[in-house]
Amino acid sequence: MQKLILIPFVLVLLTSCQQPQTKSKQTAKSAAPATIIAPTNPPTIAPIPAPTPTNKPPLVPAASTTQTNVVFDAAHDSEIKAVLDLANKNQWEEARAKAAGLLQFNPNNTMLQRLNTWVDQQSQRSREQALEDKIRAIDAKNSGLNPTIPNLLLENKDRGLPARKDVRDTIDNIENARYIPEKYGKTVHQPVPLFDIDAAKGPMATMLEKEVSIHIDNVPLETVIVNLSQSSGVNIVADKSLPALTNRLTINLDKVKLGGLLKYIGRNYDFQFQVGPELVWVVDAKNTKQLMEETRFYKLRKGFILPAQFGNKEVNRTTVTTPQGVTVSENQKFDKFVNDDAPNMPALERAITNFFAGSKWQIDYERNAVFARGTPEQLEVLEHIIKEFDQPIQQVLIEARFVTLSKPAFLQLGALWETGRQAQSVRTPQDFTGLVGDQNFPTVINPSSTVTPALGIGLQETFTNILGRQSLSATITALEQSGESQTLSAPRLTVLNNRPSTIADGKVQYYYEQYKVSQSAGQYYAISSWVPDGRPTKITSGAELNVLASISGDGRHIVLALNPKVNTDVQLVSYATLTDVGTSGTNQNAFTIKLPQYRTQEISTRVVVNSGETVAMGGVIEREQTTMVEAVPVLGHIPIIGALFRRRTRVDKPRYLLIFVTATILAESGEYLIYDQRSATNSPAK
Repeated sequence: MQKLILIPFVLVLLTSCQQPQTKSKQTAKSAAPATIIAPTNPPTIAPIPAPTPTNKPPLVPAASTTQTNVVFDAAHDSEIKAVLDLANKNQWEEARAKAAGLLQFNPNNTMLQRLNTWVDQQSQRSREQALEDKIRAIDAKNSGLNPTIPNLLLENKDRGLPARKDVRDTIDNIENARYIPEKYGKTVHQPVPLFDIDAAKGPMATMLEKEVSIHIDNVPLETVIVNLSQSSGVNIVADKSLPALTNRLTINLDKVKLGGLLKYIGRNYDFQFQVGPELVWVVDAKNTKQLMEETRFYKLRKGFILPAQFGNKEVNRTTVTTPQGVTVSENQKFDKFVNDDAPNMPALERAITNFFAGSKWQIDYERNAVFARGTPEQLEVLEHIIKEFDQPIQQVLIEARFVTLSKPAFLQLGALWETGRQAQSVRTPQDFTGLVGDQNFPTVINPSSTVTPALGIGLQETFTNILGRQSLSATITALEQSGESQTLSAPRLTVLNNRPSTIADGKVQYYYEQYKVSQSAGQYYAISSWVPDGRPTKITSGAELNVLASISGDGRHIVLALNPKVNTDVQLVSYATLTDVGTSGTNQNAFTIKLPQYRTQEISTRVVVNSGETVAMGGVIEREQTTMVEAVPVLGHIPIIGALFRRRTRVDKPRYLLIFVTATILAESGEYLIYDQRSATNSPAK
């Protein structure tokens, strides 16, 4: 019965709280007392008194606090409200497009800027939330929490909840991060750091280049120096205590450089003119403490040629103590990985050691720099030395081909080479070296009464087999098309001028040439065995080329020292068998000494060619013997009587080895370089 009374009471309270709101200027109406209808004889409940009116405004929900009659912007109020209405309807793309259009129409309006920024941010968040919801929906559909029968049958992955978005973003950032510097693999172009070797000349050094004329007779040297200083404007300071200043001179010179005249005077009277930035003073040449020395630094452009070797492998130091002092001698052992006979001391260092008279100098090989201290005249000599030696070293490209071909192909090739010869008994030789003229050759009178230089057939053959690039290409093409040639090797290497180089391709084997006896004795027996002694000897099977190229002074000719070698059929064969016989006369130990057996084809020669020409060497013959067996099927394989149905044929095929070597001078930038004789002849002499 209590419940039936309380429920209507609560409803009345809720109803009283939901009375219509009035404007803030009006007073709240008085609420009528609530009456409760109850069944017969209910318990008596006092009515709820109405709340007394107050001056406080009525309670308004939070959503209704925004005033709808606010004007956002006088010019674009309706458009702004339209954008807000679209945003309220969650139509962010339309709101974003409309806000962007408004901002484009009036970009300086701060209200439109704020609206556009807010709409962009909310639109981006809406898209991200929609994408995240879609991803979660797909992940939830494909996860193990929502399996299907095909997924249960075909799923092989571990089932689990998808990672959160922040975790996935962190993993993506880690995977996309660069593990190498941004500058890796990039090419940067910058100007070459050039350094001027010549030191800047001061005012006094420039004035010494003036030409002067002097005519004096029996005048003291002090007076001569004073007159030269006054006439040329050069500040000369001299110590009158120098005894050489009292000497008398007689000079008659016209238009000579003042610096050369002062050097001549100083050389004859043992004093030196020290040239400074602002003055020139005279000092005693014998007193080194009075000499003015400078320290200069020179940066080389081309660097040094040093031995290609590793660090010292062994150091043997010997110390000898004597009454005069302690002498320490040291022997170092190096392993070279390029045996090109490069000197331990570069040519520039040797030249500085022999010709520079300064007090100190040092070379930094890592930075290609020279540091020197001396007088300006001594440093001038050093500058000339550096200029001469700091030049690019010429290089030669060596292209070689080792080709074997059959006898018919060799004869055909020889016929092609001989086709270009003139049908005459004596031919005019060509001077490939540039060192001899026609007058140095003996002359022969031909039947036509013309005098022509004579040349031996040996020298003719040497230069006849020099081919150009086009002739070489035609020759190689003819050999390949014949089908009876085989290229053994085609090495290419670039060599420095006057530096030997080696290139080899083949199999390497080792063998011992020395052995020693090792004995071990027991109580009832003695055993001796042969043990290899010393270092093994290396033998290589395959093609090898040793070459040295020397470029002539005019740059047109190359002197080649060639040593091609081909080793084939290398194998170790038994040379001797040593047997140790015991005391009972039985053989207890046997040892077989093996030495190599191989076929070698080697040529050593020197030849002069022009840049880009090819020298052909060859004629070394090798016989290839093969045995061919022809038999009647089935019958030829029957024992004993099968020999009647077989035929053996021994074929002896001679093969010739030809070696083509092309030498081409390379420019500093890598192009093929061939000097033109006309440009060398017509160029003015320096």
